[in-house]
Amino acid sequence: MRRIKYMMFLIVSIMFVSIVSAGCSGKSSGTPPGEPGGAQVDRVVVSRSIEFARVNDKPYGIFDGKKEIEAFAKAIQTGDKMRGQLDIDFPDYDVVIDRNGKRKQIHLWLDQRSNRGMFTYVSDTGTGYTLTEKSTKELVDLIWGIGYDSDKAAENGDVVAELSGGVRNAEHWLSFVDHVERGELADIQVVYYTKEGDPIFRNLIHNGDSLRLRYDNTHDAYGTPVDRTDFCEGIEAQETEQGTVYTLSGCGDSETGFELVLPGSGGGD
Repeated sequence: MRRIKYMMFLIVSIMFVSIVSAGCSGKSSGTPPGEPGGAQVDRVVVSRSIEFARVNDKPYGIFDGKKEIEAFAKAIQTGDKMRGQLDIDFPDYDVVIDRNGKRKQIHLWLDQRSNRGMFTYVSDTGTGYTLTEKSTKELVDLIWGIGYDSDKAAENGDVVAELSGGVRNAEHWLSFVDHVERGELADIQVVYYTKEGDPIFRNLIHNGDSLRLRYDNTHDAYGTPVDRTDFCEGIEAQETEQGTVYTLSGCGDSETGFELVLPGSGGGD
Protein backbone atom coordinates (compact mmCIF):
# COMPACT_ATOMS: atom_id res chain seq x y z
CA MET A 1 0.00 0.00 0.00
CA ARG A 2 3.03 2.25 0.52
CA ARG A 3 3.74 2.40 -3.18
CA ILE A 4 1.83 5.24 -4.81
CA LYS A 5 1.57 7.05 -8.08
CA TYR A 6 3.42 10.31 -7.68
CA MET A 7 1.01 12.30 -9.81
CA MET A 8 -1.95 11.35 -7.57
CA PHE A 9 -0.55 13.48 -4.79
CA LEU A 10 1.18 16.25 -6.72
CA ILE A 11 -1.81 18.61 -6.57
CA VAL A 12 -2.29 18.06 -2.84
CA SER A 13 1.42 18.59 -2.26
CA ILE A 14 1.45 21.85 -4.21
CA MET A 15 -1.56 23.12 -2.25
CA PHE A 16 0.14 22.09 0.98
CA VAL A 17 3.31 23.94 0.02
CA SER A 18 1.40 27.07 -0.96
CA ILE A 19 -0.43 27.27 2.35
CA VAL A 20 2.69 26.48 4.32
CA SER A 21 4.65 29.17 2.48
CA ALA A 22 1.98 31.68 3.40
CA GLY A 23 2.71 31.00 7.05
CA CYS A 24 -0.50 29.23 7.98
CA SER A 25 1.21 26.25 9.55
CA GLY A 26 4.34 27.93 10.87
CA LYS A 27 6.61 25.63 8.83
CA SER A 28 9.77 26.73 7.10
CA SER A 29 9.93 26.73 3.33
CA GLY A 30 13.34 25.12 3.45
CA THR A 31 15.77 27.27 5.45
CA PRO A 32 17.18 25.21 8.34
CA PRO A 33 16.44 26.53 11.85
CA GLY A 34 18.69 29.22 13.24
CA GLU A 35 19.59 30.77 9.88
CA PRO A 36 17.50 33.93 9.41
CA GLY A 37 17.41 35.09 5.82
CA GLY A 38 19.10 31.94 4.59
CA ALA A 39 22.64 32.83 5.76
CA GLN A 40 24.81 29.89 4.80
CA VAL A 41 27.62 28.06 6.53
CA ASP A 42 29.21 24.89 5.21
CA ARG A 43 27.17 22.03 6.59
CA VAL A 44 24.59 19.36 5.75
CA VAL A 45 21.22 19.18 7.51
CA VAL A 46 19.33 15.89 7.27
CA SER A 47 15.63 15.74 8.16
CA ARG A 48 13.06 12.96 8.01
CA SER A 49 10.90 13.83 5.02
CA ILE A 50 7.16 14.35 5.43
CA GLU A 51 6.06 15.71 2.05
CA PHE A 52 7.06 16.24 -1.55
CA ALA A 53 8.34 19.64 -2.66
CA ARG A 54 9.22 21.03 0.77
CA VAL A 55 11.89 20.50 3.39
CA ASN A 56 11.04 19.41 6.92
CA ASP A 57 12.54 22.11 9.14
CA LYS A 58 13.13 19.77 12.10
CA PRO A 59 16.67 18.37 11.73
CA TYR A 60 17.35 14.70 12.35
CA GLY A 61 21.10 15.26 12.18
CA ILE A 62 23.65 17.89 11.19
CA PHE A 63 27.08 17.28 9.61
CA ASP A 64 29.68 20.04 9.62
CA GLY A 65 32.86 18.06 8.98
CA LYS A 66 34.64 18.63 5.68
CA LYS A 67 34.67 14.92 4.73
CA GLU A 68 31.00 14.43 5.57
CA ILE A 69 29.93 17.50 3.58
CA GLU A 70 32.06 16.35 0.65
CA ALA A 71 30.40 12.92 0.73
CA PHE A 72 26.94 14.42 0.29
CA ALA A 73 28.13 16.90 -2.35
CA LYS A 74 29.85 14.17 -4.35
CA ALA A 75 26.79 11.92 -4.11
CA ILE A 76 24.80 14.57 -5.98
CA GLN A 77 27.55 15.33 -8.47
CA THR A 78 27.91 11.67 -9.47
CA GLY A 79 24.18 10.88 -9.60
CA ASP A 80 22.84 9.34 -12.83
CA LYS A 81 19.73 10.96 -14.30
CA MET A 82 16.84 8.53 -14.59
CA ARG A 83 14.69 8.25 -17.69
CA GLY A 84 10.92 8.14 -17.99
CA GLN A 85 8.06 8.98 -15.64
CA LEU A 86 8.83 8.51 -11.96
CA ASP A 87 6.72 6.05 -9.97
CA ILE A 88 8.01 6.61 -6.46
CA ASP A 89 7.22 6.41 -2.76
CA PHE A 90 7.27 9.38 -0.43
CA PRO A 91 10.88 10.44 0.31
CA ASP A 92 12.80 9.04 3.25
CA TYR A 93 14.90 12.12 4.01
CA ASP A 94 15.30 15.77 3.12
CA VAL A 95 18.88 16.96 2.77
CA VAL A 96 20.03 20.59 2.66
CA ILE A 97 23.66 20.99 1.57
CA ASP A 98 25.32 24.37 2.15
CA ARG A 99 28.78 24.41 0.61
CA ASN A 100 30.96 27.19 -0.78
CA GLY A 101 28.14 29.69 -0.52
CA LYS A 102 25.70 27.56 -2.53
CA ARG A 103 22.69 25.62 -1.31
CA LYS A 104 21.20 22.42 -2.72
CA GLN A 105 18.01 20.81 -1.41
CA ILE A 106 17.11 17.23 -2.22
CA HIS A 107 14.64 14.51 -1.33
CA LEU A 108 16.56 11.31 -0.63
CA TRP A 109 15.46 7.67 -0.86
CA LEU A 110 17.88 5.47 1.04
CA ASP A 111 17.55 1.83 2.09
CA GLN A 112 20.15 -0.23 3.91
CA ARG A 113 19.11 -3.25 1.85
CA SER A 114 19.64 -1.53 -1.52
CA ASN A 115 22.91 -0.91 -3.34
CA ARG A 116 21.62 2.20 -5.10
CA GLY A 117 19.78 5.07 -3.46
CA MET A 118 18.12 7.87 -5.40
CA PHE A 119 17.24 11.52 -5.06
CA THR A 120 15.30 14.35 -6.63
CA TYR A 121 15.77 18.05 -6.19
CA VAL A 122 13.09 19.58 -3.99
CA SER A 123 12.42 22.10 -6.74
CA ASP A 124 11.98 19.36 -9.38
CA THR A 125 10.42 16.21 -7.98
CA GLY A 126 9.66 14.86 -11.44
CA THR A 127 13.29 14.11 -12.29
CA GLY A 128 15.16 11.39 -10.41
CA TYR A 129 18.84 10.53 -10.06
CA THR A 130 20.35 7.27 -8.87
CA LEU A 131 23.32 7.29 -6.51
CA THR A 132 26.45 5.30 -7.16
CA GLU A 133 26.97 2.23 -5.00
CA LYS A 134 29.87 3.98 -3.25
CA SER A 135 27.84 7.07 -2.43
CA THR A 136 24.89 4.97 -1.31
CA LYS A 137 27.06 3.12 1.19
CA GLU A 138 28.67 6.34 2.44
CA LEU A 139 25.33 8.07 3.01
CA VAL A 140 23.82 5.01 4.70
CA ASP A 141 26.79 4.87 7.08
CA LEU A 142 26.51 8.58 7.85
CA ILE A 143 22.75 8.76 8.35
CA TRP A 144 22.44 5.51 10.26
CA GLY A 145 25.28 6.71 12.44
CA ILE A 146 23.23 9.67 13.70
CA GLY A 147 22.31 9.42 17.36
CA TYR A 148 18.69 10.31 18.12
CA ASP A 149 17.95 9.66 21.78
CA SER A 150 14.77 10.60 23.63
CA ASP A 151 16.18 13.90 24.92
CA LYS A 152 17.09 15.01 21.40
CA ALA A 153 13.69 13.91 20.12
CA ALA A 154 11.85 15.83 22.85
CA GLU A 155 13.97 18.93 22.24
CA ASN A 156 13.12 18.63 18.54
CA GLY A 157 9.41 18.81 19.36
CA ASP A 158 8.63 15.12 18.86
CA VAL A 159 6.09 13.30 20.98
CA VAL A 160 8.14 10.71 22.87
CA ALA A 161 6.46 7.56 24.18
CA GLU A 162 8.75 6.38 26.96
CA LEU A 163 9.23 2.77 28.03
CA SER A 164 8.13 3.78 31.53
CA GLY A 165 4.70 4.69 30.16
CA GLY A 166 5.12 8.45 30.23
CA VAL A 167 4.70 10.74 27.23
CA ARG A 168 6.90 13.76 26.63
CA ASN A 169 5.46 16.72 24.72
CA ALA A 170 1.94 15.36 25.20
CA GLU A 171 0.62 18.88 24.60
CA HIS A 172 1.97 18.69 21.04
CA TRP A 173 -0.08 15.56 20.43
CA LEU A 174 -3.24 17.15 21.80
CA SER A 175 -2.67 20.17 19.56
CA PHE A 176 -2.24 17.87 16.55
CA VAL A 177 -5.50 16.06 17.34
CA ASP A 178 -7.26 19.41 17.56
CA HIS A 179 -5.94 20.46 14.14
CA VAL A 180 -7.10 17.17 12.61
CA GLU A 181 -10.57 17.54 14.13
CA ARG A 182 -10.77 21.03 12.64
CA GLY A 183 -9.75 19.72 9.21
CA GLU A 184 -6.52 21.73 9.22
CA LEU A 185 -3.05 20.96 7.87
CA ALA A 186 -0.80 19.40 10.48
CA ASP A 187 1.98 16.89 10.97
CA ILE A 188 3.64 15.29 13.96
CA GLN A 189 6.37 12.77 14.71
CA VAL A 190 5.83 10.23 17.47
CA VAL A 191 8.93 8.31 18.58
CA TYR A 192 9.01 5.05 20.49
CA TYR A 193 12.22 3.47 21.77
CA THR A 194 13.36 -0.11 22.08
CA LYS A 195 14.99 -1.31 25.29
CA GLU A 196 18.33 -0.88 23.50
CA GLY A 197 17.50 2.77 22.88
CA ASP A 198 16.85 2.60 19.13
CA PRO A 199 14.12 4.91 17.75
CA ILE A 200 10.98 3.68 16.00
CA PHE A 201 9.15 6.45 14.18
CA ARG A 202 5.49 7.00 13.41
CA ASN A 203 4.85 10.14 11.40
CA LEU A 204 1.30 11.38 10.95
CA ILE A 205 0.54 13.92 8.22
CA HIS A 206 -2.91 15.47 7.78
CA ASN A 207 -3.43 17.31 4.49
CA GLY A 208 -6.78 18.77 5.52
CA ASP A 209 -8.72 15.77 4.25
CA SER A 210 -6.87 12.47 4.69
CA LEU A 211 -4.50 11.20 7.34
CA ARG A 212 -1.25 9.51 6.33
CA LEU A 213 0.73 7.26 8.67
CA ARG A 214 4.37 6.44 8.01
CA TYR A 215 5.87 3.67 10.13
CA ASP A 216 9.67 3.39 10.11
CA ASN A 217 11.71 1.02 12.27
CA THR A 218 14.75 0.95 9.99
CA HIS A 219 16.91 2.53 12.70
CA ASP A 220 16.22 -0.39 15.05
CA ALA A 221 19.42 -2.41 14.87
CA TYR A 222 17.68 -5.58 16.07
CA GLY A 223 14.40 -5.50 14.15
CA THR A 224 13.32 -6.51 10.68
CA PRO A 225 13.45 -3.27 8.64
CA VAL A 226 10.01 -1.92 7.75
CA ASP A 227 9.28 1.49 6.22
CA ARG A 228 5.74 1.80 4.93
CA THR A 229 2.92 4.28 4.52
CA ASP A 230 -0.79 3.74 5.14
CA PHE A 231 -3.80 6.04 4.81
CA CYS A 232 -6.33 6.30 7.63
CA GLU A 233 -9.71 7.93 8.14
CA GLY A 234 -9.21 9.54 11.53
CA ILE A 235 -8.15 9.44 15.17
CA GLU A 236 -10.10 7.71 17.94
CA ALA A 237 -9.78 8.25 21.70
CA GLN A 238 -10.91 5.91 24.46
CA GLU A 239 -10.76 6.52 28.21
CA THR A 240 -9.27 3.65 30.21
CA GLU A 241 -7.84 3.10 33.67
CA GLN A 242 -4.38 3.73 32.23
CA GLY A 243 -5.42 7.02 30.64
CA THR A 244 -6.61 8.16 27.21
CA VAL A 245 -5.75 5.66 24.49
CA TYR A 246 -5.42 7.13 20.99
CA THR A 247 -5.62 4.89 17.93
CA LEU A 248 -6.23 5.38 14.21
CA SER A 249 -9.35 4.24 12.39
CA GLY A 250 -9.87 3.07 8.83
CA CYS A 251 -6.27 2.15 8.08
CA GLY A 252 -7.14 -0.82 5.90
CA ASP A 253 -4.94 -3.84 6.33
CA SER A 254 -2.13 -1.98 8.08
CA GLU A 255 0.15 -4.25 10.08
CA THR A 256 2.10 -1.43 11.66
CA GLY A 257 -0.71 0.15 13.68
CA PHE A 258 -0.68 3.07 16.05
CA GLU A 259 -1.41 3.45 19.74
CA LEU A 260 -0.50 6.25 22.12
CA VAL A 261 -1.53 6.30 25.77
CA LEU A 262 -1.62 9.60 27.62
CA PRO A 263 -1.59 8.76 31.34
CA GLY A 264 -4.16 10.28 33.67
CA SER A 265 -5.98 13.27 32.22
CA GLY A 266 -3.78 13.56 29.13
CA GLY A 267 -0.69 14.68 30.94
CA GLY A 268 2.92 14.01 30.35
CA ASP A 269 6.08 15.92 31.13
